[in-house]
Amino acid sequence: MFHRLNEAFPNYHILAQVAFSALITNQNYKIRNRFNRKVTDFVILDQTYNVLVIIELDDPSHIGKEQEDAERDAMLEEAGYRVIRYTNIPTVHTLRHDVNK
Repeated sequence: MFHRLNEAFPNYHILAQVAFSALITNQNYKIRNRFNRKVTDFVILDQTYNVLVIIELDDPSHIGKEQEDAERDAMLEEAGYRVIRYTNIPTVHTLRHDVNK
């Protein structure tokens, strides 16, 4: 997936395995504890290092965890990020289409 993202977005920065704590900040311990130790699969940054989108690649281990995934997405979306989930590695065309929506 990392190589596919680099192929689809050669002028952007692709980060893998980014901690939620690098994306979401809050001083309240109770709130921070909700996203502590959570990691997102990929983050695409533009040339000025602004987050364009967060990409999640759901392998079979995510079956039955749809509610947990939805809660994770909601945390990121509440922080102002757009999340796209895939169950298979998409084509370059699909990635470009979905990210540029």
